[in-house]
Amino acid sequence: MDHREALNKATTTRAVVGSAALLPLDVARRFIVTMKEKQALSSKITLDLRVAETGQLNKISTASRIIRKAIENSDDGYRAEPTFPTVPYTTVKVRLPWEVTEDAYHENIAGQDLEGTITDQMTQQFGLDLEDLEINGDETSSDPFLSINTGILKQIADANVSGRRINGATINAGNIAKSHFFEAARAMPNKYYNSGGLMWLGSPAQHLNYVEYLTDRATAAGDAALNGSGVATNPLDIPFLKIPSWPDSRLVLTNPGVIRRVISWEIRKRRVTGETDKELAATDKRFYIYFLKHDVVIEELDAVVDVYGLNA
Repeated sequence: MDHREALNKATTTRAVVGSAALLPLDVARRFIVTMKEKQALSSKITLDLRVAETGQLNKISTASRIIRKAIENSDDGYRAEPTFPTVPYTTVKVRLPWEVTEDAYHENIAGQDLEGTITDQMTQQFGLDLEDLEINGDETSSDPFLSINTGILKQIADANVSGRRINGATINAGNIAKSHFFEAARAMPNKYYNSGGLMWLGSPAQHLNYVEYLTDRATAAGDAALNGSGVATNPLDIPFLKIPSWPDSRLVLTNPGVIRRVISWEIRKRRVTGETDKELAATDKRFYIYFLKHDVVIEELDAVVDVYGLNA
């Protein structure tokens, strides 16, 4: 038996210890909530914390025009009832490992405080990358990051819900203009305006392109946009959420609440030093790693309008 085989046989896996290696739920929850609050889109979407790695998300809905005329002392037997459709999810395990030499901690102006600074930066980037993946992920991609999971933009394109996708390249030669917003707004079913919470999801650069388009027009709206008026820069008085990791070619109208981040309780943060690991001791380093299992789903694709093919 060589050294590698011995290590493999000595490794204690999840099958052996079950959930004993998981962080306490309150610690894991704080970590997740902190990530959610710090990102542009993450702060708006729905967060689901689950134990199972695969399962279904339940939602409740009703039909419309369900009230009936009441007649005194009479019951015609009519009953309205809600429906409980489900959306499947499968969480995927992701990791963020890094190493730092002991020399780096001892030979810098911050001293040992550098460890906390690096950990904070890695935690912040973990959240940013998670949001990026949930937006742009594509399991068919050759990119090792994007191929981890399928993001919402690929889900929208694959679903291709009739009437909910607009080829922006055919409007104003693909350059963002008011017509793109009007066409998207017309495609959104009226019932979703009643629920409120609709937002434009797009990139900061595309929002800037729209503001520039407005300022080029010799109108009061152009002057208002130049001065940063909220009504002018929120098309059709619908808030524009500027998301750094959003591609310039896409613009989506939806209530972000229909996007659901699912996280199963597989959250671990590890710190290993040369005190307990001979390989780290030999190279005089510290090793860190984060693990998380997550998925992202759209619970109501009918409530999403996608404008694609826009110019950057």
